Amino acid sequence: MRTRGRSILLASLALAACNDEPAEHAVPPRDSAATPGAATQDGAKAHALPALEYDFGVIPHGESRTHDYAIDLAQLPAGPWVPLHVSLDCSCGRGQLLFRAADGSERILDGRPSEANTARPGEQLLARVVLDTLTKDPEDLPHTLSRGFVVLQPLADLTGHDRVRWPFLVRFGIDCPVRVTPFAALDFGAVPQSQSPSIPLLLRGDEQHAAVHFGPAESSDPSIEVRLEPGDGEHEARLHARCHPGELGNHRAVLAVGTDLAGGYRVNIGVTWKVIPDLTASPMAKLSFRAALDRAQTEADASSQYLMVSNHDLASSAEFAVHEIVGPDGIDA
Repeated sequence: MRTRGRSILLASLALAACNDEPAEHAVPPRDSAATPGAATQDGAKAHALPALEYDFGVIPHGESRTHDYAIDLAQLPAGPWVPLHVSLDCSCGRGQLLFRAADGSERILDGRPSEANTARPGEQLLARVVLDTLTKDPEDLPHTLSRGFVVLQPLADLTGHDRVRWPFLVRFGIDCPVRVTPFAALDFGAVPQSQSPSIPLLLRGDEQHAAVHFGPAESSDPSIEVRLEPGDGEHEARLHARCHPGELGNHRAVLAVGTDLAGGYRVNIGVTWKVIPDLTASPMAKLSFRAALDRAQTEADASSQYLMVSNHDLASSAEFAVHEIVGPDGIDA
């Protein structure tokens, strides 16, 4: 992406009086038992919970697989125990806790440490893990190991001090029939509102799918324009993705490219970008002044700050000037 040096330094902005800004509140410490690597180690060691294992095998890219890990609450000390949540270190995995009755009916747990989320007679606790490779980049992944755990808490524990983690292991691989180069995912980075950058990609089948044909291509977000055209080889395609920035902030989209492979396989390519204004300030778009409010301010008390203002609009002049600084109401600040 092209950039130009169009910056202005705003210097020596001084105020003799300042607003009474509230101090930042300290963030309370998180419950260590609810995060990997910081759980209640005494409880985990005392109960020596066996790690549950399951091998999902090799998953074709774009498909999902589900497995229910059965958790035997009888292996824990006398309860009742409340299952709280599932943590999984695999980016394509998600977990859910539920009880299954003898008649096959299921009820989903909402994570509250309440009696309503304890097991009823005849119910089996399940940790349902879903691996969705649709969210993974289109590339092969060798058989790998991911780890997770289920957090449980005694109903009588009001502080969470006696929580335990029940570990489980997830094994899987991913087979992608298509090669996407030079990137398996697109990141446009920071995109000024006046610009429309583009990134080209080359698509072709792997050794087992060399004769694949591509098309059509579409985007889940109209801000990303996609165009598909033939590549240099007979079974290659070039994908051109162009970003038309809209609202400010972070955005995500998925580009889907159809193929003639069995099952209607589509190549899904993740796209991320952040829309920024044409005028930006660094190190941050904010001026903050502090002053003692228990006495009158003197000229020596005046403070100053500096901002670097940059213009990213390539259509405008490379030289620009700041004429005034106003507040949200348009009045000179």
